[in-house]
Amino acid sequence: MMLNRFQKISVFVLLSLFFFPVLIHSQKIDWQAVEDRTVQLFQEYLTINTCNPPGDVAAAAEFFRAIFEKEGVQVDLVWTNKNTGRVNVLARLKGSGKKRPLMLLNHMDTVPVDRSGWSVDPLAALKKDGYIYGRGALDMKNFGIVQFMTMLLLKKYNVPLDRDVIFLAVADEETTGTLGSAWIVKNKWEEIDAEYVLDEGGFGTQGFFTKDKRLIFSVGVAEKKVLWLRLSTSGPSGHGSMPLKENANFIMVQALSRVASHITPIHITPPVAEMIRRLGKLADTPYNNALQRNTISLTVTNGFVGDPPKSNVIPGKAEAVLDCRLLPDQDPNEFVSKLKKIIDDPRVKFNYIERPIESIVSPYDTELFKIIEEETIAVYPDSITVPHLVIYGTDSRFFRRKGASCYGFFPGPVTMEEYKTIHGNDERIREKSLRTAVRIYYNVVKSFCEAKNKQK
Repeated sequence: MMLNRFQKISVFVLLSLFFFPVLIHSQKIDWQAVEDRTVQLFQEYLTINTCNPPGDVAAAAEFFRAIFEKEGVQVDLVWTNKNTGRVNVLARLKGSGKKRPLMLLNHMDTVPVDRSGWSVDPLAALKKDGYIYGRGALDMKNFGIVQFMTMLLLKKYNVPLDRDVIFLAVADEETTGTLGSAWIVKNKWEEIDAEYVLDEGGFGTQGFFTKDKRLIFSVGVAEKKVLWLRLSTSGPSGHGSMPLKENANFIMVQALSRVASHITPIHITPPVAEMIRRLGKLADTPYNNALQRNTISLTVTNGFVGDPPKSNVIPGKAEAVLDCRLLPDQDPNEFVSKLKKIIDDPRVKFNYIERPIESIVSPYDTELFKIIEEETIAVYPDSITVPHLVIYGTDSRFFRRKGASCYGFFPGPVTMEEYKTIHGNDERIREKSLRTAVRIYYNVVKSFCEAKNKQK
């Protein structure tokens, strides 16, 4: 059958529309250029002050929004308190809807900085000796930028998706999450409805879990419960030259001494049992100790009068704060009841600062966990991937309660020395680690979300 000129043009246009996405998708990624842009954006992001308190992340949210819009990615800013700059970034790449979404979760806020302890400007994003320095370099602006670049690459190469990929950057994680993830779960969950969430809570480590130098990538599948308690005592106040029988500080010191002498028993939860099965015996370190038992840390003591404190005044009250971290299957009421028995002094009063919520263990026999392991081993053939019990709190706890399987995952090696800079001085990440991470992260998300019936 002969086609006229108009018909030929029409057929060409239809064929172009049909094949063009596949042609774009099949283009080879210039990874050097991607890595360079990742580093550049990461440094820009680090220079934005998002310390919490005060917790104003508006500038960081605008940083993401402007680039997403320029790249044609659907994005919304979800304000929870304009007066304090609490805003969340919600971006989405649409899929076919055959499967429920994957959400890439990160928080924009960071802990504050004591500049006197830093050897460099914590907000300058300085490159030095192969590292990039800055508050948030490991907690967790590195995650945020790698997730951000993954979204931009999926969009640029028009990857056909069987499920939506959602990017959520939140405020307020470094406090309670009330105006961040907790608010999102309460008000936006129906439109998110993610089946899986990738969050913080895992790194590649050496000499961290074991004494040998095996490269171990941990993937957070659960976390310990956060229980903060305020202990208080009272007694008569008076002049320091005339000791009193009921001294509030002495009462508190005696109570804390009993707590310090108490050794919580080892209790192996399923994720830790799986770690031991894959790795063998865990090294005797403070971190591994926390993996295997409930822990109690004394973080605050307060018992004085005046500012600065008067040395010759007996205070009428004393306070202390205990930061307790409970294993996922532990009952907080039973824990507090036992703690009261250990102190065994009715003069010591207990008040909750933070009550724990249910800690759910995400399954680690899933397709996504398997892909994480495969893509990591493809780059680091001698590495081992293990499920991990996170000993601190993350925003994943809110989404696990909604039924999402949440994994803490950053595919970049971090030494123990580097890890210790989280919330501390000279926080930094190896530039090479960041560059490698963006490749693995993109491949994980693409492999998991890409439409399986795409044209070859």
